[in-house]
Amino acid sequence: MQNLLYFLYKYGFVLLFLSLELLCINLVVNYNPHQNKLFLKSSNQVSGWVLDKFQSVTQYFGLTKVAEELAAENAQLLRQNLETQNPTETFVTSTTDTIHKQQFELVAAKVINNSITGLDNFITLNKGAADGIKKGLGVIQSDGLIGILTDVNRNFSRGVSILHRDCRISAALSRNHFFGTLHWPGGDPRIVQLEDIPKHADLKIGDEIVTSGYSAIFPQGLPLGKIVDFSLSDGSNFYEIDVELSNDLSKINYVYVVRNLLKGEQIQLQGDTINESDIQ
Repeated sequence: MQNLLYFLYKYGFVLLFLSLELLCINLVVNYNPHQNKLFLKSSNQVSGWVLDKFQSVTQYFGLTKVAEELAAENAQLLRQNLETQNPTETFVTSTTDTIHKQQFELVAAKVINNSITGLDNFITLNKGAADGIKKGLGVIQSDGLIGILTDVNRNFSRGVSILHRDCRISAALSRNHFFGTLHWPGGDPRIVQLEDIPKHADLKIGDEIVTSGYSAIFPQGLPLGKIVDFSLSDGSNFYEIDVELSNDLSKINYVYVVRNLLKGEQIQLQGDTINESDIQ
């Protein structure tokens, strides 16, 4: 009470003045038609400006939700596209689906951290164990491959990107199905190398490189890139091949985590190539 009395004593005259000013403005506006119109016009402009700015801010912060919804829809479309490319495999977006041959599931996630400048680059996603994410799952986009998850906690996950020296992906030529190993030697973040393609393979500049399907992590036929250069050293039985990635990892935002629902059964019957088996 003492503080209130002190406040009124100190600022009472100012409050009284403001109150009288508001009262006068109210009387002028209500009892003078011309001033009333001017006031309504001005107040409409001010309130319209405030509402417009408020709506802009609301829409801006609402973009996150819209982007997440679009990412989920894109996951469904990507699943359908993969299913068309691989009719013997069934891709689903929910583990509650009871289709007999369900195998792959796509979970949309947002990239919250990404590096491309080092020799060992990583990605961090905003999805974790609470969303069914586990260590060893693959990460993709609709136009390319991103990497493999290596660490997972409740709400986040972290993994090596394809721009990591230890990340090796089983890849194949889409045109004639010769397969090898794709890895990044460092340097240009858009160029990776394809190894173990024998010298009798028919190669052409522009040949599309895709996932081989020989891994329990990635389905067959995911785009990886195109051949931009190749050579055969004297005495070598295998080509040296440069591949330009189909996606730009410096621009990734939303991605899809791939879950192979039959991974355990597949691993029992086959050993994974690349370091995918090490990461599991």
